[in-house]
Amino acid sequence: MQTLEHNVAQQLRVFGFARIEQAAAGVIDDLTRAFDRVIEPPAGDVPDERVTKFDVHTEMPELALVTESEWARTVCRTFFERQFQNVTSDANLLVGDSYWHSDGFYHTPFLRFVLYLDATADDAGALRFIAGSHRADNGWLGDPTRHVIRHHQDLGLDGSDIPGVVVESRPGDVIVFDTNVLHSAWHGGVRRQLAFNCVGEPVTEAERRDTRLYFLNRYVSGSVPIG
Repeated sequence: MQTLEHNVAQQLRVFGFARIEQAAAGVIDDLTRAFDRVIEPPAGDVPDERVTKFDVHTEMPELALVTESEWARTVCRTFFERQFQNVTSDANLLVGDSYWHSDGFYHTPFLRFVLYLDATADDAGALRFIAGSHRADNGWLGDPTRHVIRHHQDLGLDGSDIPGVVVESRPGDVIVFDTNVLHSAWHGGVRRQLAFNCVGEPVTEAERRDTRLYFLNRYVSGSVPIG
């Protein structure tokens, strides 16, 4: 019988995403209090745009309750099949829609672990994915990805009507995905999100280059994945 971690690693390789139900249930109250300490909850009007804190480990040591948990470390070891490192972390107060995108297309796989501190659903900001779109051998590079991103112009569809897998969540669930996979979220109000990204220890020069580029894209350009 395969373990949960092997099942999750296999889903990540084939589909590009997985949900680990209630993996963080035991620490969700600690994380919620920590989030509200670092990013003050909005009062009154809904904020116009997202609020992001980068490298949130420095302000929120409680995140180590997840990043250093045995289940998270075992998922990473099983997926990467080598030592790994946490390369980024962020806290996000999300507002509204997240359009179809990937977090850049890298030959080196990066995993992003996402915890929502508020329930999400199909009509309330849940992440959705196009299964297999993280894999170059599935033919997603080039026009197929451009058509999804340009869904109005090329396909005549609203973003929420693109066929995808909606991954609803409740506080305590963890969603993990390959950052190459196409993903989005629609019909969302204000929702609190914690996230961190991991990569296998680079072995080749190409992997070292990808890891440097990924870090620069996140911290020097100030970009941050929406999902």
